[in-house]
Amino acid sequence: MDDNRIYTIAVIPGDGIGPEITRETVLTLKRAGEVFGQSFRFEEVTAGTQALRQGRCPMPPESLTACRQADGILMGKLAVGRRPDLDFKDRPESILGLLRTELSLRSDIRPCFFSDALRGLCPLKEEIRKKGMDILIIRDIAGGMFTTEGKSSNLCNVRAAWDTEGYDEVLIRDSARLAFELAGTRRKKVTSLDKAILLSSSALWRQVMEETHRDYPHIELEHMLVDHGAFELISSPDAFDVIVASNVFGDIIADEAAGLTGAGEFLPAGSLNAGKRGIYCPNQLHQVHEELAGTGKANPMGMILAGAMMLEYSFGLCREAECVRKAVYRVMEHGIGGRPCWSGREQTAATEQIGEAVRACL
Repeated sequence: MDDNRIYTIAVIPGDGIGPEITRETVLTLKRAGEVFGQSFRFEEVTAGTQALRQGRCPMPPESLTACRQADGILMGKLAVGRRPDLDFKDRPESILGLLRTELSLRSDIRPCFFSDALRGLCPLKEEIRKKGMDILIIRDIAGGMFTTEGKSSNLCNVRAAWDTEGYDEVLIRDSARLAFELAGTRRKKVTSLDKAILLSSSALWRQVMEETHRDYPHIELEHMLVDHGAFELISSPDAFDVIVASNVFGDIIADEAAGLTGAGEFLPAGSLNAGKRGIYCPNQLHQVHEELAGTGKANPMGMILAGAMMLEYSFGLCREAECVRKAVYRVMEHGIGGRPCWSGREQTAATEQIGEAVRACL
């Protein structure tokens, strides 16, 4: 690693509590840089609701340029449905799809885990949650019906609509390789979810997964129909290591896994392209919690962990990333000065206090 390199990070604070949790993340990354001798340059960009308030398009040209040139992007929160009067391309939430296209993002990475201190928030029975859960979900975001234009008709006064679930082997192989590579740093098991008994796109998905697996013989690969996978995720979450799935299936499974933790605001997420550049944000990106904005009760943990993901996946700074993660887990487990930061689901410490506690642990 080049010790003289300066990593450029574009920052989109976003809506609701986004600016508050993003601020704590930026301060934490700056502190990690000081501890380990790394240099980060942060560039806050105007986008989404903030841009619309200035009478501009959701992603002004200079903001898009900054995001294209950055080594990584931090995105706080992104409100959905604020401007239903506008065409989708002019709405705040359109910036996510635009950035995915402009940066050629291919795969979402969603860690879902139980923390000992927060395990009581999990809605599952104690006999299941005591076994633990530590899953990494890889979701393709470049293919499938979410990326194709749907069609509709009104033939003979009968309304109809349809979408196309299409995949090619290149897209599938990108997510497959990422899943196998990340499994190699964990428990060396990949579970691929599909519906190969019914869908041609899933049959191709399974075939390409098998072909790609030949390059990773040390990794276990299992295929599972997505409906059975949804069942097993609830009954035996500890049985999974890395899950990889198509766009639609992965979207649903990732939110199911986050819901099982009972603590989605503590989870991070990232989206990567083939060159490992990407966007990093809280797992529940669209839950902006406007009711908490400015109250000091925003939970910054998921956003700070997203910053740690950026250090590891985009910058290759694994030591720094692990240090940030351990600091977050320590505050989760031990609180501040021996006092817990959460009582059940209620946050008892201020956003800034939590951020300062994490930085003190670095």
